[in-house]
Amino acid sequence: MGIALTRRPPPLLAAALNGSRAHPRVPRTPDELAEAARRSVDAGDRVLHLHPFDARGSERLAAGPCAAALRTVHAACPRVPVSLSVSDAVEPDPRRRRELVAVWTILPEPVTANQGGAGIRELCDDLIGRCVGIEAGPFTLAEPHRSYVRVWLSAVSGP
Repeated sequence: MGIALTRRPPPLLAAALNGSRAHPRVPRTPDELAEAARRSVDAGDRVLHLHPFDARGSERLAAGPCAAALRTVHAACPRVPVSLSVSDAVEPDPRRRRELVAVWTILPEPVTANQGGAGIRELCDDLIGRCVGIEAGPFTLAEPHRSYVRVWLSAVSGP
């Protein structure tokens, strides 16, 4: 016997605060990210996604920029999950990407891991071992990727 739901839960809204787009209003610094995050949460978003940048304005996976962004955004939006990108567009060398992520001093709640990239399975295994959730990012359906991606899609969209 199942439980009948009489009320739907509210939609889970997520805000992607920035990325590699070049525009003067895209937040890059930790303070800019925190301000954008606060506005997004005040507007109803319940999950935040961001890409950390260093002091020169370059997107990075290094521990320092990641920790600074997470610390500042968490201070502005306590108890709101913050996702970081681990895109191979930021660091194309899978070994180097794993090395950078391995020394993160502050961990995001999940990461967005674009499926299909070289070394992504190993990186996800490393992160899961550190209790970091994985959000499967975009990939093309033309590529027959690992079964865990197909299982994730089935769980989200149904059989």
